[in-house]
Amino acid sequence: MFSEPDDPDVRERMHAAFADAANRLGCASADGATEAWGHDGRTIGAPVTTPHGNAWLRVLEAPVGGEGGKLWTGTEEAAATLPTEIPRPRLLESADWVGVGYAYRAELSTYISAPVCSPTPDLTEHIPLPDAWWSRLQRATNAVATTPAPDNRQRVITQDYIHRTIPQYLGDVGIDTTVRRWTLAHGDLHWANLTWPELNILDWEGFGLAPYGFDAAHLYAYTLPVAELAKRVRTTFAGILATPEGRLAELTVAAILLQAADRDPVHARLAPRIREFVRRLRAR
Repeated sequence: MFSEPDDPDVRERMHAAFADAANRLGCASADGATEAWGHDGRTIGAPVTTPHGNAWLRVLEAPVGGEGGKLWTGTEEAAATLPTEIPRPRLLESADWVGVGYAYRAELSTYISAPVCSPTPDLTEHIPLPDAWWSRLQRATNAVATTPAPDNRQRVITQDYIHRTIPQYLGDVGIDTTVRRWTLAHGDLHWANLTWPELNILDWEGFGLAPYGFDAAHLYAYTLPVAELAKRVRTTFAGILATPEGRLAELTVAAILLQAADRDPVHARLAPRIREFVRRLRAR
């Protein structure tokens, strides 16, 4: 999703950490593997080989004392919390260690061979997803939403953030922005975290409680460039998005993405469609 970091020191440090992680977890880098980088080089992931077959190795970095928290423990907590029927990579093993000035966590997961629906979070072209794919996605998101949240798991976003961000980026929306219903959510459901033609939902590090309908609203917003599939998202999640709670979730997501438009080109190109959708939403 993100480009390789420009800073050569970050690249060198993360490559060394990845090699260290592979050694600790008994795996080896796959020949010709393409790396996947996180924001500012905070994570690096790539396919690896193990005595039992292919797997995916991901390494997280944080300054010593800054490790821990929602994103640090998210994959492990999701593995322990979510029902097994939700299609996703399975966490096999993890390791933690401290280097010079930095702490690391390595996570070894099952390898998913199906390609992601889009190399970026937003969908930019039509893909022929079968009805069974949509049905499975609906069942999976419902299973997430009905799962009790782990004790002390941080929320995807806070109520204070919603109260502050909606008026800042959307103006007066004419409704109370207090969330009355919080449910467990993936928290970052977009097209770079979904695979096809076999459905898998990737990247669970940010899961947590969110406004009811958050995942459906999130996916819909990232589908706006492809009208036919945006309509399919609304049809699939009509029972959620047509509710007052669903409307608040959509306004919340719109505000989040418009805020992100100030920081990166993906959201900047999506912003005009988000603004137009908000105008239609407010008119209803």
